[in-house]
Amino acid sequence: MRIDLASPIDAGDFRSRANALLAQQVLPTDIDWHSEDSLAFGSKFHGRGIVVPQPPSALHSIVPRSFVRLTELVVLHRDARRFELMYRLLWRLVHEPELAGAARDDDMALAQSMAQAVRRDVLKVRKGLALRTLAPLDGVVLAVAWCEPQQRVTELVADGLSRSGAPPPWLLASPDRCVLWTGRHLLCGPGLVAGQARAMNDEQWHGLAAELAELPLAAA
Repeated sequence: MRIDLASPIDAGDFRSRANALLAQQVLPTDIDWHSEDSLAFGSKFHGRGIVVPQPPSALHSIVPRSFVRLTELVVLHRDARRFELMYRLLWRLVHEPELAGAARDDDMALAQSMAQAVRRDVLKVRKGLALRTLAPLDGVVLAVAWCEPQQRVTELVADGLSRSGAPPPWLLASPDRCVLWTGRHLLCGPGLVAGQARAMNDEQWHGLAAELAELPLAAA
């Protein structure tokens, strides 16, 4: 059975699909997971940390919250096996309750290793991040930063940066995503090729920010 996910980093979509497959008792070996990895993956989202309420299910009493958080991190890894791994672990947690307390398990160890790689990459990107303030354009002062993360952590880094007190508006760009923080919303769009980003002038950065916002930015 082929399962096509709309985004390679949408843990919510994966959980919804996985829960439906579990309800149908579809074996992990019977699923072929796919996600769209094009530069234009996903859609713009407004606000930060918006959680869509999940309908109550028996899974909530079986799967620990720590596993949900683990899934949110693992889907940001670039390993093509991540969805297969997490569904297999989810299946096993439901059918092998003792897995939750197992001292050593190869699947869980691999998932933890992927999650740790994502955490390390977030810290590395944050440490090396430097916002550069552009020349004002039409009264708008915009700061930009470029990063090239090993994992798909651009949005996670942007979310943390939006909480750090860096004055908006700013734009964080990577090969995966471009994220604009307006002071109220995080707005996301396709990433940039590294050479393209390095060749952009201030006016082009302002234009990209305005395109993400879809409306002219308010003057700072």
